[in-house]
Amino acid sequence: MTEPLSSSLDALTISDRNNDDDIQYVQYRDEKHLEKIMMLVEKDLSEPYSIFTYRYFLHQWPELCILAFRNYDETNEEQSELVGCIVGKIDTEDNTQLSTPEPSVKSGYIGMLAVDSNQRKKGIGTSLVCLVLGQMRKQGCTSVMLETEAVNKGAMRLYERLGFIREELLVKYYLNWGDAYRLRMWYTDPVMI
Repeated sequence: MTEPLSSSLDALTISDRNNDDDIQYVQYRDEKHLEKIMMLVEKDLSEPYSIFTYRYFLHQWPELCILAFRNYDETNEEQSELVGCIVGKIDTEDNTQLSTPEPSVKSGYIGMLAVDSNQRKKGIGTSLVCLVLGQMRKQGCTSVMLETEAVNKGAMRLYERLGFIREELLVKYYLNWGDAYRLRMWYTDPVMI
Protein backbone atom coordinates (compact mmCIF):
# COMPACT_ATOMS: atom_id res chain seq x y z
CA MET A 1 0.00 0.00 0.00
CA THR A 2 1.37 3.44 -0.93
CA GLU A 3 1.32 5.89 1.94
CA PRO A 4 0.16 9.46 1.30
CA LEU A 5 2.58 12.16 2.35
CA SER A 6 0.04 13.85 4.61
CA SER A 7 1.96 12.81 7.70
CA SER A 8 5.04 14.89 6.83
CA LEU A 9 5.37 18.49 7.98
CA ASP A 10 6.05 19.66 4.42
CA ALA A 11 2.82 18.12 3.14
CA LEU A 12 0.83 19.70 5.94
CA THR A 13 2.22 23.17 5.33
CA ILE A 14 1.52 23.14 1.61
CA SER A 15 -1.87 21.42 1.59
CA ASP A 16 -3.60 24.70 2.41
CA ARG A 17 -2.47 26.15 -0.94
CA ASN A 18 -4.41 23.64 -2.99
CA ASN A 19 -7.74 24.88 -4.33
CA ASP A 20 -8.81 21.26 -4.82
CA ASP A 21 -9.24 19.27 -1.65
CA ASP A 22 -9.21 16.03 -3.64
CA ILE A 23 -5.48 16.19 -4.55
CA GLN A 24 -3.39 13.67 -2.62
CA TYR A 25 0.43 13.55 -2.71
CA VAL A 26 1.92 10.07 -2.73
CA GLN A 27 5.52 8.92 -2.85
CA TYR A 28 6.52 6.61 -5.71
CA ARG A 29 6.83 3.02 -4.55
CA ASP A 30 6.96 0.66 -7.50
CA GLU A 31 6.49 0.34 -11.24
CA LYS A 32 2.72 0.19 -11.12
CA HIS A 33 2.86 4.00 -11.44
CA LEU A 34 5.46 4.06 -14.21
CA GLU A 35 3.13 4.03 -17.22
CA LYS A 36 1.02 6.90 -15.86
CA ILE A 37 4.15 8.91 -15.04
CA MET A 38 5.55 8.40 -18.54
CA MET A 39 2.27 9.42 -20.21
CA LEU A 40 1.99 12.60 -18.12
CA VAL A 41 5.62 13.65 -18.65
CA GLU A 42 5.52 12.93 -22.39
CA LYS A 43 2.49 15.24 -22.77
CA ASP A 44 4.22 18.15 -21.04
CA LEU A 45 7.97 18.04 -21.62
CA SER A 46 9.73 18.60 -24.91
CA GLU A 47 12.39 15.93 -24.35
CA PRO A 48 11.61 12.26 -24.95
CA TYR A 49 12.84 10.01 -22.17
CA SER A 50 13.41 6.28 -22.48
CA ILE A 51 12.07 3.89 -19.88
CA PHE A 52 15.66 3.46 -18.71
CA THR A 53 15.89 7.15 -17.81
CA TYR A 54 12.75 6.88 -15.70
CA ARG A 55 14.03 3.75 -14.00
CA TYR A 56 17.42 5.39 -13.33
CA PHE A 57 15.68 8.09 -11.28
CA LEU A 58 12.83 6.07 -9.79
CA HIS A 59 14.78 3.04 -8.62
CA GLN A 60 17.66 4.96 -7.04
CA TRP A 61 15.70 7.86 -5.54
CA PRO A 62 12.06 6.75 -5.08
CA GLU A 63 11.69 9.19 -2.19
CA LEU A 64 12.33 12.03 -4.67
CA CYS A 65 9.48 11.01 -6.96
CA ILE A 66 6.23 12.44 -5.69
CA LEU A 67 2.91 11.92 -7.42
CA ALA A 68 -0.21 14.09 -7.25
CA PHE A 69 -3.44 12.13 -7.63
CA ARG A 70 -6.95 13.47 -8.05
CA ASN A 71 -9.66 11.42 -6.35
CA TYR A 72 -7.02 9.18 -4.81
CA ASP A 73 -8.15 5.78 -3.58
CA GLU A 74 -5.36 3.78 -1.98
CA THR A 75 -7.36 0.57 -2.30
CA ASN A 76 -7.72 1.07 -6.06
CA GLU A 77 -4.80 3.24 -7.19
CA GLU A 78 -5.20 2.22 -10.83
CA GLN A 79 -8.47 4.18 -10.93
CA SER A 80 -6.94 7.29 -9.35
CA GLU A 81 -6.10 10.07 -11.81
CA LEU A 82 -2.43 11.11 -11.88
CA VAL A 83 -2.43 14.90 -12.40
CA GLY A 84 1.15 15.77 -11.48
CA CYS A 85 4.56 14.36 -10.71
CA ILE A 86 8.06 15.44 -9.88
CA VAL A 87 11.18 13.31 -10.28
CA GLY A 88 14.55 14.14 -8.77
CA LYS A 89 17.89 12.78 -7.66
CA ILE A 90 20.82 13.62 -5.42
CA ASP A 91 24.45 13.78 -6.51
CA THR A 92 27.36 13.71 -4.10
CA GLU A 93 30.47 15.61 -5.11
CA ASP A 94 33.74 14.53 -3.55
CA ASN A 95 35.70 17.52 -2.25
CA THR A 96 38.60 15.65 -0.66
CA GLN A 97 41.05 17.13 -3.20
CA LEU A 98 39.90 20.67 -2.42
CA SER A 99 40.67 22.60 0.73
CA THR A 100 37.05 22.78 1.89
CA PRO A 101 35.67 22.08 5.34
CA GLU A 102 33.22 19.49 3.99
CA PRO A 103 34.65 16.27 2.44
CA SER A 104 31.59 15.92 0.20
CA VAL A 105 28.68 18.08 -0.87
CA LYS A 106 25.22 16.86 -1.82
CA SER A 107 23.32 18.61 -4.58
CA GLY A 108 19.72 17.92 -5.55
CA TYR A 109 18.52 17.81 -9.13
CA ILE A 110 14.94 18.07 -10.41
CA GLY A 111 14.79 16.09 -13.63
CA MET A 112 11.08 16.26 -14.40
CA LEU A 113 8.05 18.23 -13.26
CA ALA A 114 4.74 17.77 -15.02
CA VAL A 115 1.20 18.89 -14.17
CA ASP A 116 -1.79 17.98 -16.32
CA SER A 117 -2.81 21.05 -18.33
CA ASN A 118 -6.38 20.85 -16.96
CA GLN A 119 -5.09 20.99 -13.39
CA ARG A 120 -2.70 23.94 -13.62
CA LYS A 121 -3.04 27.15 -11.60
CA LYS A 122 -4.16 25.16 -8.55
CA GLY A 123 -0.84 25.05 -6.70
CA ILE A 124 -0.06 21.45 -7.61
CA GLY A 125 3.29 22.24 -9.23
CA THR A 126 4.29 24.45 -6.31
CA SER A 127 3.29 21.73 -3.85
CA LEU A 128 5.26 19.07 -5.71
CA VAL A 129 8.39 21.24 -5.84
CA CYS A 130 8.08 22.15 -2.14
CA LEU A 131 7.72 18.49 -1.17
CA VAL A 132 10.78 17.37 -3.13
CA LEU A 133 12.82 20.36 -1.89
CA GLY A 134 11.93 19.33 1.66
CA GLN A 135 13.08 15.77 1.00
CA MET A 136 16.36 16.98 -0.54
CA ARG A 137 17.02 19.31 2.37
CA LYS A 138 16.39 16.51 4.88
CA GLN A 139 18.98 14.41 3.04
CA GLY A 140 21.61 17.14 3.43
CA CYS A 141 21.62 18.88 0.05
CA THR A 142 23.23 22.31 -0.06
CA SER A 143 21.58 23.30 -3.35
CA VAL A 144 19.11 22.11 -5.99
CA MET A 145 19.54 22.51 -9.74
CA LEU A 146 17.29 22.04 -12.76
CA GLU A 147 16.90 23.06 -16.38
CA THR A 148 13.76 24.49 -17.95
CA GLU A 149 12.91 25.77 -21.39
CA ALA A 150 13.62 29.49 -21.73
CA VAL A 151 10.20 29.98 -23.35
CA ASN A 152 8.34 28.27 -20.47
CA LYS A 153 7.36 31.44 -18.60
CA GLY A 154 5.06 29.63 -16.17
CA ALA A 155 7.83 27.30 -15.02
CA MET A 156 10.29 30.18 -14.77
CA ARG A 157 7.87 32.13 -12.54
CA LEU A 158 7.23 29.09 -10.35
CA TYR A 159 10.91 28.34 -9.77
CA GLU A 160 11.97 31.96 -9.29
CA ARG A 161 9.12 32.49 -6.81
CA LEU A 162 10.52 29.55 -4.82
CA GLY A 163 14.02 31.06 -4.70
CA PHE A 164 15.74 29.61 -7.78
CA ILE A 165 18.06 31.92 -9.70
CA ARG A 166 19.15 31.77 -13.32
CA GLU A 167 22.63 30.35 -13.34
CA GLU A 168 23.27 29.84 -17.05
CA LEU A 169 21.62 30.15 -20.45
CA LEU A 170 22.04 26.91 -22.38
CA VAL A 171 21.73 27.73 -26.09
CA LYS A 172 20.06 25.05 -28.23
CA TYR A 173 20.03 22.72 -25.24
CA TYR A 174 17.02 20.62 -26.18
CA LEU A 175 16.54 18.27 -29.12
CA ASN A 176 14.06 20.76 -30.61
CA TRP A 177 16.91 23.34 -30.57
CA GLY A 178 15.17 25.25 -27.81
CA ASP A 179 17.20 27.21 -25.31
CA ALA A 180 17.11 26.41 -21.61
CA TYR A 181 18.00 28.10 -18.37
CA ARG A 182 19.88 26.24 -15.70
CA LEU A 183 18.40 27.34 -12.39
CA ARG A 184 19.76 26.77 -8.90
CA MET A 185 18.45 27.29 -5.42
CA TRP A 186 20.82 27.34 -2.45
CA TYR A 187 19.66 26.31 0.99
CA THR A 188 20.64 28.94 3.51
CA ASP A 189 20.65 26.43 6.37
CA PRO A 190 21.09 22.89 5.01
CA VAL A 191 20.47 19.97 7.32
CA MET A 192 23.66 18.01 7.80
CA ILE A 193 23.32 14.29 8.41
